[in-house]
Order: sequence, then C-alpha cells, then structure tokens
Amino acid sequence: MTNAKLLRLTIILVSVWLALVLSEVVLRVLNKPRPPLSGWKAVEVRPSELNQLGFRVQPILYGDDDFVIVLVGDSFVEAKACAYDWMPERRLQFYINRTGRKAKVFSVGASGYGQDQELLGLRDYFRRFRADLIVLWETPVNDVWNNVFPSSMPAAGTPKPTFWLENGRLRGPSEEIGQPIRENSGLKLIQLWRKNFRWSRDHLWEKNYPPAYQPMSEYAGEVKSDWQQLWDNNPEFREDVSSEKSHLAISLTPRSERMEYGLDLTHELIREMERLITSQGGRFVAFTHQTPPEESEGIRNDGVHALNGLYYRTSRGQYDENVSYINRGFTFLIVPVITEQWRVGPDNSHLNEHATDQVMKDLAQELEALIPIK
Repeated sequence: MTNAKLLRLTIILVSVWLALVLSEVVLRVLNKPRPPLSGWKAVEVRPSELNQLGFRVQPILYGDDDFVIVLVGDSFVEAKACAYDWMPERRLQFYINRTGRKAKVFSVGASGYGQDQELLGLRDYFRRFRADLIVLWETPVNDVWNNVFPSSMPAAGTPKPTFWLENGRLRGPSEEIGQPIRENSGLKLIQLWRKNFRWSRDHLWEKNYPPAYQPMSEYAGEVKSDWQQLWDNNPEFREDVSSEKSHLAISLTPRSERMEYGLDLTHELIREMERLITSQGGRFVAFTHQTPPEESEGIRNDGVHALNGLYYRTSRGQYDENVSYINRGFTFLIVPVITEQWRVGPDNSHLNEHATDQVMKDLAQELEALIPIK
C-alpha cells in the first residue's frame, strides 16, 4: 500500500471514529434513546381503575377484622373484558361474603404475566399490606414460557424480569420491574441500534437453556392441519414453536429437556409464593379454569400437527401430567367453565363476564372451608 493510500485510509478511519464519538456525545446530551426498562404493570387502563400498586384492581383498603385474600394471575385476573365492578376479585369477594364471611379480595397481576412478575408483584404487596390467603390463578399454556424467556411475545417483545435455576435452586431476578435490563449497554449508539433492529435478549438467554422439542421431519400417519390453518389465517398466532415460546408447547410429547426446566422453574416460583404467605401464618391455593376439550384449539388434544413442513405430536395426557408436575405439593384446584358462551369473542379465548362470574362463584365454594365466618 502506497503512502497516499495509507493516508487516505487513515483519514477515513479517523473521520468515522470522530463521527461516532460526536454522535455518542449528542445522544448522551439528548439522553436518547432511553435504556429499555424491564417489566410492566397495568397497560392501557384508566387511571381511576388502578390501585396503589399500579394494577387494575380495587383500592387496597381493609379493616383489622377483614380476612384478606390476594388473587394473583395474568390477563384473566386483570380481565380487561370485564367491567371494573365485575372483575374477578369483585365477584369472588361477593360470593364469599354472601355466605356470612367477611373478606376483602385484592389482585396482583397484569396481562402477559408469568409467575416471575407475579412473585415480584406479591413481594411489593407484602411490603405494605397483609394477607391471609393467596389464590394463584394459573394459565398453564402461558405460564411456563412466560417464566422461561426474558421477554414477552414475540421474540423481540417487551423485556421482563426473569428468574433462573442453578442446580435446582431459584436465582434472580435479572432485575426488578421498572429497572433497566441487565444487558443494557452503556453506549447510546448500541442502544439505538438495538432499538431500530428489534434486538432481543431471548437469544442470549436461550444459549443457556436445555434443548427444545425436536419435531419430526416426516410422518406417515394421520396429520391434523389445525396449526397450519392458525398460522396461515391468524398472524397473531405465529409463535416460535421451535423454541417452545408458544402456547402449544406444554402439550408436546414426549416432554423435552427445555420443558422440564420450565416446569421446574415454574414450580420453584410458585413455591416462593407459598413461602411468602406461610411466613405470615396464611394459606396458599392454586387453581386453573378449564374450558371444554373441544375448545382447546389443538393445545390439549391428542394428535400429530403439521406446521411449516414439520410434525409435532401433542397429548392431552402430557398436558395433564405437566400441570400436575408444576403443582406437586400444593393445594391445586381445577374449576371447569360450564357457561355455554364463555369466550370474549371468536378470536379471543379469554373469559367473558358471564364465564368469569361462574368461575368465581364456583371457586368461592371451594375456598369456603379456608375462610372463617365472622
């Protein structure tokens, strides 16, 4: 290389370096972009419907002689499809109190939560308030992958606090709700690049996870086309089944090493919730609602499903076994949905007001023995 070419190259490199330094200085002065924060509470909810902790629930107010129940969960607890006065906590409180008991029911949870953010929300609750009973509303098709992955759906979704297991012991969280993510770069230019190119922390975490389910490349038997139809007709369904960040993963059989890890992680998070309440002399109960099997959208049914040239086997027995595995050692209830028209809408499998009311009525009956009559 001649001296002239070397000089030109040096000038170009120095110019690029100076431009980058100047850009970094300007971004720092403007404080843009801001570091991504981890987690969330209620989103797109009227301020008048928020309690002291930032969740969509009634204000946390109780007397010395009130039996205090905390209902913990995700979108089924936040219940955006229900009017504020017909939220699950209100209906549960109504049905418990009409039996002569004196209970107050409050909620901790928001749409998209797993047990990780639920646990952090509970810890925040107990710093300021008391409880006699925690009732965890599980959503098994969501909970495991919500706990495993450090962001919401899709792959580059909102980052969230995440726990992990080391030699079977619960560790974490990666950060608290509202704090910058631990992978945040100190350089504004890198933050800008990540923001514009939808960088996701999922891939960093996934390197440390056990292997995911391995689908079949060929299958000669009967094949269901329901998953492919969902993929083709509903862009919101396009989940990453290959990584098990999917509502469909909990029924895949045989259970993968990654699913086993997720089940163990979920179990330990629930156990930590139980420790919180038992340390105060209270009780812990977990439950899930169960819709009719024919309404399970291929999640809890037996069969082999085709999706993008691969074949995935699911089993209702595997689903039931996984749910039981999560809840081993806990008081766990299953509340069937018996309301005929229970969906919010054709493309929304959340419970409508009528189904929510029915589930809370039946749950109240299950809880009566735990709540004294005043």
